[in-house]
Amino acid sequence: MKKLLLMGVVLLGVFISVQAQDSPLKEYLGKYTFAEGSPVAEVTLTAEDANLIINSAMGSVPLEKKGVDTFYLAAYDALVVFKRDANKAVESLSINVQGMDLIGKKVASEAIAIKEEDFYSQIWADKND
Repeated sequence: MKKLLLMGVVLLGVFISVQAQDSPLKEYLGKYTFAEGSPVAEVTLTAEDANLIINSAMGSVPLEKKGVDTFYLAAYDALVVFKRDANKAVESLSINVQGMDLIGKKVASEAIAIKEEDFYSQIWADKND
């Protein structure tokens, strides 16, 4: 039973990884942290049904795409703009809400990666237990 449960968890991780890689929103996914004293300490961006969802301690809200790297957070009447580095990778986001400009630095990606060899070696190890 343990082996079956472990196999299910591993396959779920692979499935999530593949979905995140296929999504046009994958570049935005991840965790962003804000400066100390900011109204929100961190947000996590996830994709759900081809929508970008912003998650924080205040709740989860979908973002409306307005343009390249620009979204609208209707629940707070806020503009969300993603900034990229020299390599065109998303490095931060800016949320302009009620005259404040909150800057969040990207610290983690949501994609779960697993090497194929690690996947098969774990299955082999479980099979031989």
